Amino acid sequence: MDLKTLTEINAPAGHEQPIRRALIEELKAKGHTPYIDRMGNVIVVKEGTGPAPRKRVMVAAHMDEVGLIVTGHAEGGFLKVNQAGGIDPRVLISKRVLVGDD
Repeated sequence: MDLKTLTEINAPAGHEQPIRRALIEELKAKGHTPYIDRMGNVIVVKEGTGPAPRKRVMVAAHMDEVGLIVTGHAEGGFLKVNQAGGIDPRVLISKRVLVGDD
């Protein structure tokens, strides 16, 4: 699975299950043993192959994406929204958004 495919999975804050499922499936297909901690994070450990003592590296990233919650309708077919996750409202002007799960 490439990065473009991963970023196209709909997973707004609080609804990360689709991306979590895709990550687990992809990691298992590559021979890793991922697990999910109590906070819902996907964790996988890859042991190094160099001589001991090996350096440790952690790669961390957000699974979710910022989203909007529709709170009502306005004149002209516009939607009223609130933020779900941190996003600067200035970047939303004239942007396409996905409404719903599809």
